Amino acid sequence: MKIKIKRMIFLLIFLLSPIVASIIYWIEEPLTYPEPFDLIHRVGSVLGIFSFIWMCFNVLIMIKSKAIELNFSLEFINAFHLYSTTIALILGSLHYPFLRVGGELEVIQTRTGNFGWASFVLLMLLAIIFMSNSLVRKVGNLRARMYKKKFKYSANKVLHNLLIASVSIIFFHTIISFTSTGSVTMRGIYSLFFCITFVGWFYHKVFRRFRTNNDPYLYRRASWDNLSLEIVSEKSIEWALSLIKSNPSLYPCLQCGLCTSECPVSVVTKGDYNPRRNILAILLGFKNFLLDGEDITIWGCTACHTCDVVCPQDIKLTNLFTSLKNQSIAQIRGPAFIFHQARAIFDNAKAIPSQPAIERRRREMGLPSVLKPDLYEIQSLLKNLGINEKLKIRKEAI
Repeated sequence: MKIKIKRMIFLLIFLLSPIVASIIYWIEEPLTYPEPFDLIHRVGSVLGIFSFIWMCFNVLIMIKSKAIELNFSLEFINAFHLYSTTIALILGSLHYPFLRVGGELEVIQTRTGNFGWASFVLLMLLAIIFMSNSLVRKVGNLRARMYKKKFKYSANKVLHNLLIASVSIIFFHTIISFTSTGSVTMRGIYSLFFCITFVGWFYHKVFRRFRTNNDPYLYRRASWDNLSLEIVSEKSIEWALSLIKSNPSLYPCLQCGLCTSECPVSVVTKGDYNPRRNILAILLGFKNFLLDGEDITIWGCTACHTCDVVCPQDIKLTNLFTSLKNQSIAQIRGPAFIFHQARAIFDNAKAIPSQPAIERRRREMGLPSVLKPDLYEIQSLLKNLGINEKLKIRKEAI
């Protein structure tokens, strides 16, 4: 109940703040245009106020303050951020043509407004390309090239800095507006929202960064999700690049940890199987750590697709982990139990061969006898796939 109340308070603040600011503006507006231009001008200014305040809120949403993270799911935060930013950008786009009706603006007002709006549009395009999976097929090669240029790890930082820069430009635009120059109250309102936004952004960039140096995922990991484990493995950036080319949805991973916290195998094994750590190992190029794993590093995945469902970035993790398993087997690097199971299938056409005890139990339960599989057909198929040769090489290596 307390969380619901906190959510309601946050949403009310988000909705009511621009409304209150717009009412104050309507009272404080020093200029009066001939009718009907005066109404159009005021409506345009109100649209600009909503756009500016909601953009300020979106900076606070994007830095994921602890209060927001504790009361809202990551899926909700991402969706809310996307839609509210889009609405704010649309309102900002309508703001300029409304103000031009029946009046002229100073050159500096026009230029700062247009420049700020253009920077928001650029920011949204970059976010769609690099921080979402809505255009996976179209931008796959571009993501691979950016990863090769080490853009991946600075992408989020660049977008954060662009957003605060855009908000700063719009703040300057509001301060030099006719309303602000004629109203101390409106200057105070604009300054209040910008200062709160800037302080929140600065805290996230500086102070919170110091607090999380030893554990950068302090607020986003499951309680047993241990990232302090040192991975002893040589890096292979080319290998990571090949995976991003074949799985471009991998690129926008936020390392939020939902895949790990919701994975049934991770829950049962207390984090020994860790999808998020595997994704991080891929992005860092730790090829041997993943492909040579003799435990459940990648083999814990049962292809239940839970991670695919809960991932807020729509990353196809199950397909990715399947491709890692295939690579491991192709290079004869998988764990021994996988090859033992493959040997059982090759010799018996079944992972668990039929036994007299099993047949007797089935008869007692009134179940029909299990038909024997076609051993020749199974062995022919596996030979055509080269599985028998891999089994021989693995047996010799052991």
